[in-house]
Amino acid sequence: MRYFSYGSNMCQENMDKFADNRGRPRIDISTRNPRPTVLKDYRLDFNVWAPRIRCGAGNIEESKGDFVEGTVFDLTEEDMVTIDLKEGIPNYEKGKPDRYRHITVSLVLRDGSVLDDVVTYTANDHTKVPEFCPPAKGYKRDIVAGARAMGLSAAWIKKLEDLPTQDH
Repeated sequence: MRYFSYGSNMCQENMDKFADNRGRPRIDISTRNPRPTVLKDYRLDFNVWAPRIRCGAGNIEESKGDFVEGTVFDLTEEDMVTIDLKEGIPNYEKGKPDRYRHITVSLVLRDGSVLDDVVTYTANDHTKVPEFCPPAKGYKRDIVAGARAMGLSAAWIKKLEDLPTQDH
C-alpha cells in the first residue's frame, strides 16, 4: 500500500518512539521505498489540537493552486496498523470518533510521473480548531528533520522552519 506522509511520520526517531511506546513493531522507513513527492491543490495547516502531544498537529486541507511536499512510502498492512494508531484510528479515547480519516490522493514525483491511489490522512471536522494552532518545538523539529532526511526541497524545509511554535 502506498502512503503519503507530510509530517512527523517522515522522521525515523519519531516513528521509533511511537512504536516502542505502543509495543508495535518498528517501521524502518528507509526500507519502504521513500520518494519525495508533491500533493497538488492542498495546503499544510496546523488546525488540529493533538491532546497526546499537547500542541497543534499537521493536517492537509484542499486548496486550489497550493501544494504540500512529503514522502510516499510502500507500506505493509501491519505498517498501516501502526500508522493508523499514531493518527488516532481507532481513536485512543474509547467512545470518541477518530481524529483523522483516510483519503486517497494522486501525487507527482520529481520525474513528473503521477502516482494514483495513495493513502494519506486528513483531520475529521470535529477535531479541527478555527485558527492556526502552533506546533510544539519538538514536534516541529521532528517534521523538519523528517523533511531533511527524505530530501524535500530547500524551499519547503525553510517554510517548515519558519512555522511559529507554541513555546517560541
